[in-house]
Amino acid sequence: MAASNILKDIENKYDVKRLKTISGIKVWPLVRQFLVFQEIKKTLGYDNRLRTRNKRQLLKNFYRGFNNIFRLKKFDYLFFNNTDKRVLHANKYFDIYFDAWADKLGQDKSLFVEWAIHKHLSKQKTYSKNVISDLPFKAIVALVKLFTKIRLEDRELLNEIIKEHQISNLINEELKNKLAEFKVFDLLFKITKPKAIFVLSSFSKISIVAAAKKRGVKVFEAQHGYIGDHHTFYTANIKFPEYYPDYLISFGTYEKIQSNPRLIFNSNQIIPIGSFQLELIKNKPIPDNLLNFKEKYDLVFCITLQAIKEDIILDWVFNNARDNKNWLFVIRTKDRDIDYSKYTSENNIKELKEYSIYEILKVADYNVTIYSTTAIEGIFLGAPPIFFNINNLSRQHFNIDKLNAFVIEDANEKLTKKELTKESCFEKSFFIDNYFENVNKTILTKYMTKNELNP
Repeated sequence: MAASNILKDIENKYDVKRLKTISGIKVWPLVRQFLVFQEIKKTLGYDNRLRTRNKRQLLKNFYRGFNNIFRLKKFDYLFFNNTDKRVLHANKYFDIYFDAWADKLGQDKSLFVEWAIHKHLSKQKTYSKNVISDLPFKAIVALVKLFTKIRLEDRELLNEIIKEHQISNLINEELKNKLAEFKVFDLLFKITKPKAIFVLSSFSKISIVAAAKKRGVKVFEAQHGYIGDHHTFYTANIKFPEYYPDYLISFGTYEKIQSNPRLIFNSNQIIPIGSFQLELIKNKPIPDNLLNFKEKYDLVFCITLQAIKEDIILDWVFNNARDNKNWLFVIRTKDRDIDYSKYTSENNIKELKEYSIYEILKVADYNVTIYSTTAIEGIFLGAPPIFFNINNLSRQHFNIDKLNAFVIEDANEKLTKKELTKESCFEKSFFIDNYFENVNKTILTKYMTKNELNP
């Protein structure tokens, strides 16, 4: 079963709004993400756990900015961000989603609660003035979880769903964790009274969002990837507004003008701003070595891997590379420690690790992906997507027919130059230009006093 289908099946058959704790907390939104990722792991072998398991490094990370935990009441704005989303700008590592807003609202009044895959950057290298690791909060949540019990009004309903869909019993641990997280942040926001919080991937911080909204704290989400018409976590038939951010700071106007009734945001809640990172890349000169590749080969393909069925895609790449020596295939992967020498033995298959994926996209003619956000980022940078429709994931995330996009349905399919002349109909509204200008003219504080109704 496709990951998104499990949610549709359950929500169509069961009254999931009946799933509540005895204290009235709605349970279904807290476990939706877990169900999707469990289904993806079961069918595709994908594991979304990225944080390092090195205990020594985790201990060092724990104490990054630890003194700020005693100053929480001094901050009006909390930014829940990721270390790996920082780029070098003005000689320091700038958060591509939030630092411009922290500058506007006041860095002294802003605290970045940061998640790190491997390690945090030093204070000297970090642009944001105030940073604290998310690990102390995780530790408190883990402690509270030990004393958290799941008391549901209709336990039998959840048990029936678990049994019918063969859901892992880990769902109970996930629910306990989310309930504990809600308790911790509910108390935190009650004590510290921030004016607003800013999040990435609100679906992964659903209990934090809910706690903020319970306390009347405005929640802004920065768009981090493609949403479009069908995104599993941003569209729903059954909605829970108290679990959704108040506003979406978007890349462009696409979601705002579509008026999609299933989108969890209405048009008035979407604030188009653009993408700082893409503008930075777009305006940066292309390295000479990459330009040389562009001149040497007739076509350049960026292969954007997503840790899903990589062997199938790479075998397809290998076969097409052998048949087309004048085409270059550049492999880009999530895990750079994996050995791809089996494939790069072909001279026209390379990794080019010294360059970012965006630099590759600037010289690429096409971007081969399952459903990565690089599909639309590549359009902005001049590399339209070729969708590799494994397990129908491409069609679930993108309206391929509407886009008239090129799609690979069969791993044995071979590319030909004739097929690649197909004219696609890609929207130009996914991204807008002038990121900093848009930030400067947007008065976020007015949104903090408005009472927008969620759909």
